[in-house]
Amino acid sequence: MKTAKKKSVLDLWSKLTHAFDMVRKGHTKHISQYNLTVPQFGVLEVLNDNGAMPLKKISEVMLVTGANITCVVDNLEKEDLAKRVPSKEDRRIINAELTEKGKQKVASILPGYTKNISDLVGKLSDNEQKELMRLLDKML
Repeated sequence: MKTAKKKSVLDLWSKLTHAFDMVRKGHTKHISQYNLTVPQFGVLEVLNDNGAMPLKKISEVMLVTGANITCVVDNLEKEDLAKRVPSKEDRRIINAELTEKGKQKVASILPGYTKNISDLVGKLSDNEQKELMRLLDKML
């Protein structure tokens, strides 16, 4: 790889990681106002979007280990935000689902959460946001 190309790739990587860190820090700060960790909110959001699902599937969606999800769901259960329920189709599978309190918590967080994310990416026009989505999809 030519030197100019290497520099370009490294510059891109630096900007991409810097942008991610900036958004992540803003997201973490916002979510912590609700006495939740980012992984806890992630599980609540996944369950809110998809309904009850196996812990293994949650870990796949969130790209984290099963042990991590087990710990997160344990803590959500302690706060009565989520609960484990046996699958009706396969008794070997344990699903997690939102409790009524969990549904209310997510509903109360989502408007501010959406606004926070919008503010974080608000420097980009609608067309630029769509283009960034297209480019990121292409990388994935």
